[in-house]
Amino acid sequence: MKVNLSNLINGSDYQIELDDTFEINEIKTEGNHIKFNKPVEVNGGIFNTDDGIYLQAKVSFEYTTSCARCLKNITKNEDAMLDYKIVYENDQENSSEDELILEKGNILNLNEPIISSILLSLPMKTICDNECKGICPQCGKDLNKGDCNCEDDNIDPRLAKLKRLMDK
Repeated sequence: MKVNLSNLINGSDYQIELDDTFEINEIKTEGNHIKFNKPVEVNGGIFNTDDGIYLQAKVSFEYTTSCARCLKNITKNEDAMLDYKIVYENDQENSSEDELILEKGNILNLNEPIISSILLSLPMKTICDNECKGICPQCGKDLNKGDCNCEDDNIDPRLAKLKRLMDK
């Protein structure tokens, strides 16, 4: 998603409304595979103030991923925020993390900031329900549908004496 800021910079506009969608199909991270069910919505604006040019927008998206405990597919809705100061390419040495670099031709590329805001808004582990029991590590049965018949004889040697006390 690219936005031309020429009118904002030359002073003919003081604000550019952002009400657009961003097409993204999926994001694969080390521990997660996220599939987007519909285009990502970006709503907000870019403002020219006495202090500089600022971007403020809300990114809304719906995604499907698997539960970290039981591996069942779940669909979630999330919102993320874009909040940046926009600086020119030649001011790049003084820029910080909360600043975006304006490309030549006064074009602002929002692809990377949108994807970054989505990744930062996602939970580290997505679970289908707080009461999710997960799957049995031995037989793989979904423990939400009932207990399995596996015996848990793998006891931490540091806790073996405590188990003997509990069995008495």
